Amino acid sequence: MLIPNPEKKLTIEVGQKKYQRYPVKTHLIKQEDFLEDVVKKYILPEKQTDDIIALSERMVAITQGRLIHEKDIKGSWLAKVLIKFVKKWPNDPGFRNAKKMQLVINIAGLPRVLLAAFVSALTKPLGIRGLFYKICGNQISQIDGFAPGTIPPYDQYAVLGPENPNQVCENLAQQFNLQFIIIDANNIDTEILGASSNLKLSIKDLKLILLDNPIGQGLEQTPMCIIRQAYIL
Repeated sequence: MLIPNPEKKLTIEVGQKKYQRYPVKTHLIKQEDFLEDVVKKYILPEKQTDDIIALSERMVAITQGRLIHEKDIKGSWLAKVLIKFVKKWPNDPGFRNAKKMQLVINIAGLPRVLLAAFVSALTKPLGIRGLFYKICGNQISQIDGFAPGTIPPYDQYAVLGPENPNQVCENLAQQFNLQFIIIDANNIDTEILGASSNLKLSIKDLKLILLDNPIGQGLEQTPMCIIRQAYIL
């Protein structure tokens, strides 16, 4: 049954139009799962013409095997220093975790991280934020993991951003004749990481439709969402 997650609204109004966001409950997605099979099992029985399917970046990345166990990461002294300067958000630890910050160093490289930290320190007093992750690049801001409320065993893993998100969406769109996007959503913001070429809504509108994060990537176990325009008779 398609119902909103707790404390989330089913319907939202964007651009004088109303849209329904139906979270789709699945089994616990694992590395062994094929994304196409997951969509076929849970989306096809509910689909309607012009539906847009939003996939969580975590689910896509897990099916791609982009996981690193916490035992394989050791937070360095630099990582422990850097997290002291990371903004703390309510109910979201973000990168205030030494092992997660260590992944940033491992992926972006020490010189780039030091440059990013220096520039960020200079510009933050001016109200300019986010330059650290922009300078680091390499999908750094998409690294997920070590967050409270994450369903086991993924509370023990860091999850890297999905590979080739646009192509993933395009392949699914061609196979299922639906519109697909991959989103990175949290309590702070929502980003569209990938989209199929047959989208009938703008990326800007889709971000607004999903801004309150109706998808549940934790204990709700609803890593997909059907977006459907609500027609008032």
